[in-house]
Amino acid sequence: MNFYYRGFIYFLIVLVPIFYRWKWNDGHVFVSSDPQIKYYQVIHLAQGGSAEKCFFPASQIGFKTEQIPIGYPWAFFLKNGDCVFQYPSLFVWVQKLFLFLFDLKYITYFPILIFFINFLILDRIIKLFEDRPIFILITVILIQVFSPVFLSSLDYSELTLTNFFLLLAIYSYVCFVRTPKYYLGLILSFSIVFNFQLRPESSIALVLFLGSTYLLSDAKIQILKQLLPYVVFALIVQCFFFAYNNSVYGHILGMRGLNTVNDLGSNELQRNFLGEWVADLWGNDFKIGIFKGYPILFLSSVIVWQRKRNELIPFLVSGLFFILILPILSPYRAGVDIFGMRYYESGIYLLLIGTFISIWKLKPYNLLIIILLPFLYFSYKSDTRAIKQWSSSSKVYKEIMSEIQNINPDLIVHRGLSLSYLMGEGYVKYPQIAIFSNEEWLKVEETLKDKPLRILYLQWEGNRLVKDEFPKNIWKEKFDINFQLKPKVYSIQSEYKIAHFQGLLLEKKH
Repeated sequence: MNFYYRGFIYFLIVLVPIFYRWKWNDGHVFVSSDPQIKYYQVIHLAQGGSAEKCFFPASQIGFKTEQIPIGYPWAFFLKNGDCVFQYPSLFVWVQKLFLFLFDLKYITYFPILIFFINFLILDRIIKLFEDRPIFILITVILIQVFSPVFLSSLDYSELTLTNFFLLLAIYSYVCFVRTPKYYLGLILSFSIVFNFQLRPESSIALVLFLGSTYLLSDAKIQILKQLLPYVVFALIVQCFFFAYNNSVYGHILGMRGLNTVNDLGSNELQRNFLGEWVADLWGNDFKIGIFKGYPILFLSSVIVWQRKRNELIPFLVSGLFFILILPILSPYRAGVDIFGMRYYESGIYLLLIGTFISIWKLKPYNLLIIILLPFLYFSYKSDTRAIKQWSSSSKVYKEIMSEIQNINPDLIVHRGLSLSYLMGEGYVKYPQIAIFSNEEWLKVEETLKDKPLRILYLQWEGNRLVKDEFPKNIWKEKFDINFQLKPKVYSIQSEYKIAHFQGLLLEKKH
C-alpha cells in the first residue's frame, strides 16, 4: 500500500467533516462565538480592510467604533484608540491565498483542507519510525480521527493550520537530524515562527519536544553547529513579527500575547488552578475532561513497556508533560463540554505518535486489537458527541438567522455583550451596535435623528453565560447589563421570542 493509496483513504475520511460543514452551512454560513471573529477578519480583508483592525459595518451609518458589539476576549481598544481583534493576522493572510482559488463562500472549508494536508504530513512522520504501510495507515487514522484532533476539522479556526506548522516542524527536525539539508533547516525555522504566531501555547509543546530530542541525542555538539544558522534565521524572522506586532498592537507579542500577560498578572481573572487542572483533565459541570472524553490517551503508559524507545521518549514525555501543565500555564482553554479539548492538540499529537508507534512493536497483535477496541469506542462516542452538539448549535443558529432575516431590520442594537457570541453572518448583513444604559440608547436616537430606521433591540433576561474565565470587572460592566429600555423618539412596534432571548422591533414615532 503506497503513499498515494493511503492518501486516497485519507481523502475519503475528510469527506466526513466536509459533509457536516456543507450541512451546517446550508442556508446560512455557520459561524458563532470565536469562529465568527475570524470570519469577520477575512471579510474585512476581502473588502480592502486590514486583518487586525476591528470590522464594524455600523460605522457606515454614523456610529463610532466604541459602540462595537464585540468585546473581551475578542476585541480590544489600544491606547491610541484603535480597535483590534485579538486573533492572529497570519491565519487571515494565509486564507487570502485560499481566496485566489476559491470563492469567499467556501472560506469555512479552509480548516478542512489543512486537516487533509495534516494527514499527509503525519503519514510522512510515522514513516520515519515505522516501515509497514498498514501500520502507518492505522496510526495516522487513529491519531487524526480517534482523538481530540478530529474536533479541529469541524471548527472554523486556526487550529488545523497551527497543527500543520507543528507537524511540519517535527518532520523537518527529525529529517534534519538524520540528514542535514538546508531546505529542511529553512522549513524548520519558518514552521517554528509561524506556529508561535498562530498559537503560543502550541509552541510550548514544540519547545518541549525539540528540547528533549536534543538533550537525548548522542551528537549534541554536531547538531548544535548544524542548527545554529537556522536558529539565527528563525530569530530574524521572529523579529520581523515582533516589529509588526509592536507597530500594530503596541506590544511585541501581539494582542493575544499582551492580553494573556495582562490577565495572568491581573487579580480580576478568577483562577482556581487545582480546579481548572482537574476540570480539563477529568471534567466538571462544564467540561467533559480530556482523559475522560478520550481515554485512549491512557495508552501512553506503554512508555514503561517499550525497551528500544530512545527515538520515541521525546514524543511521549513532551506530549504528556504538555497536557499536564497546560491548565496551569494558560488561562485560555475556553469551550464548554467537549470543546475545551482543542487547546491540547499539540501535546496529543506528540503523545499519540509515540504511543502508537510503541504499541505496534508489541505482540501479540490480536491482544492489542482487543485492548484497543474499547478505547476506540469511547473516542467514537466523543467524536459523535461533538458532531451532535455542533449540529444542534447549527439548528439554533439557523433559526436565529432566519428569524432576523424575516424581520429584516436596518440596525440591530444589543443590550450589553451577552449575545455577541451569536451574531454570526448576521453581523455582516445588518449593522449592529451595543449599548450599556438607557442613556446610551438616547444617544442612538440622536445619531439616527435624520434616519428613520427599523431597529431590532436584543436582550437576554437572566443572562446565563459561563463567566468563569471573565475578569470580574469586565463581566459586570459589559455582560451583566439589565437596564429597562425607555425610548423617546422611537416606539416598540412588536416583540419576538428568538431562541433563548427577546427581540423588540422599534420604529420612529410619526
